[in-house]
Parts: sequence; C-alpha cells; structure tokens
Amino acid sequence: MQAQWAIRTEGLTKVYTLRKQTHTAVHDLNLRIANGETVGFIGANGAGKTTTIKMLLHFIAPTRGRAWLYDIPCEQPRARQKVGYMPEQPYFPRYLTPRELLSAHAALAGVPAREAKHRVEVALELARADTFAHRPIGKLSKGMTQRVALAQALVGDPQLLILDEPASGLDPVSRVEMRNVLQALKEHGKTIFLSSHHLGEVELICDRVAIIHRGHLLAFGTPRELTQQTDRYVLVAENVSPDAERALRQVCTNVRRDGEQLVAVTDGERLYVVVEVLQKANARLVSLNQQRETLEEAFLRIVQNAPAVLPVEKAA
Repeated sequence: MQAQWAIRTEGLTKVYTLRKQTHTAVHDLNLRIANGETVGFIGANGAGKTTTIKMLLHFIAPTRGRAWLYDIPCEQPRARQKVGYMPEQPYFPRYLTPRELLSAHAALAGVPAREAKHRVEVALELARADTFAHRPIGKLSKGMTQRVALAQALVGDPQLLILDEPASGLDPVSRVEMRNVLQALKEHGKTIFLSSHHLGEVELICDRVAIIHRGHLLAFGTPRELTQQTDRYVLVAENVSPDAERALRQVCTNVRRDGEQLVAVTDGERLYVVVEVLQKANARLVSLNQQRETLEEAFLRIVQNAPAVLPVEKAA
C-alpha cells in the first residue's frame, strides 16, 4: 500500500546552543506533502530551509519532533532509498565527466550493474545534460553543473526529489531551462520538494508553497490561496484616439500599446475616471481585470505581518 504522504513532519525542531546562547533554526515544523506534489519551500537566508532539508535527510538530528519519508522514519537509512538529493552547492571531481560521475552515483545508489548504463543515460537525458556528458565537469558552466547535480539526484530513479536552491547562481536563460526540466519531472510523476529564492519560478511550477520565517512556518497553500486581490486593474481597449491616450497617461500608472490595443493599469480610486475617458472617446473596452498579488508580493506581505516577537527556545 502506497504511503499517503511523501514527507511528513510533526513538531520538527532544531536548536543550536553555543556558550549557553541558543538559536532556534526550525521551530515546531508540521508539514504534509502528498505523493506526486511539487512544493516550494521559501524564506529569506537563515529562515531554516536548509536546516529542515538536512533533518529530512538525517544529515543532522532534530532537537525534538519527528519526520517521515513515505511513512519511514527519517533516521532509518532505508527512508533515503526513495530520495534523490541535490545540494545548493554541489562539488564534484573536476576531472570526471558527467557520465563517469553518474556511473559512480548509480553504484552508490545500489543500481544493479546490468541496469546502470541505461539509468545513467536516462538521468542525463531527463536533466538535459546528455549533450555535454563527455566533457570534464571542470570545463562546464554553472548552469551545466547544476543540471549534472540534478542528474545525479535522478540516477537512482527516486520517488522523491529534494532540491536545495536548484536555480542558485543561474542566469535567466539557465533558470528557464531548469524550470522546464523540473516541469518535465513533475509530469513524470515525481514528488518534488524544492527550496528557492526565485519566487517567480516557484509560482509557475509549484502546486503548493510553504513560507518559513525565522524557523516558523507562516503559511502553506497553493499560490492562489496565498495571494490576494490587489487594488490594481488592467484595462484593454481598442480604437483609443491619441487625445484619449494622453488623458489616460495622466491618471494611469502604466499605459502601453500592444498592436492595435491599448493596455492601461490603474488603481480602484481612478478606475471610473479611466472608464469615463474611454466612453467619451468612443473607445471600445475589450477587458477589465482586477490584478492579484504575485507570489513575491504575497511573501513580503506575510513576512512583514509576522509577529515581531516569535517564540524562541530558552537557554539550558
């Protein structure tokens, strides 16, 4: 019987103590991530994202609380048999080629020798690293190296991918390529848990998003559940005369031409003025839509509205 949850945590907490001073990196984290979901884990630097990932993989032990991967306690080695992990800063021997590296990782993952070659080629193709698999890693770009890191996470054919900042340091083109790769993996039925600072990418690919701040989970839901309607309205109109366009530029925050159509952005207070300008000019209103927040705007709102003083651990 397949486990309901790919990742489950209950009260997961990590407290560091140094010279009787304590720092709570993660505080009573409760997560439920279903099999087949793609979940973004977002927060500022030091929010507790990497610490959480390290506890899930049992690289470090929690101070208290529990975590399970497919109903197997994280501290048991067999829990990691179903996991592929991509660290934020992968370090590989520079003299190896991606194909050689993945052959070694396939052996470490327990892939039978008769299947290893096929698994390596499939992982390289899925990560779109097959075109440079013959080149030494030391001669690859940052984006190429990130795809090799993703390929090594895939070579064991895991059910769950845990990715720590997979787009870290990538240029815009490489970020789009990485997003396309993750979308393809999602369509292959993989469960993906990824931390990221690129909230636009998270919004495009993730089914749900968890926001962590100073070790506390502030919100967890779909991008639509986390975002709110704004006071911004987007109007699209046709047959707008030059005089009417000039009038709109006086009252709108943004006005641009898109072929024969004019697109204007205004706030609710000035909306009726804009509509009146269009009516007087005999322009045709094609559409009127109220804008929602971007995930980045929602993240900033949620974090800024967090309590100024969050619960912390007391010194021992």
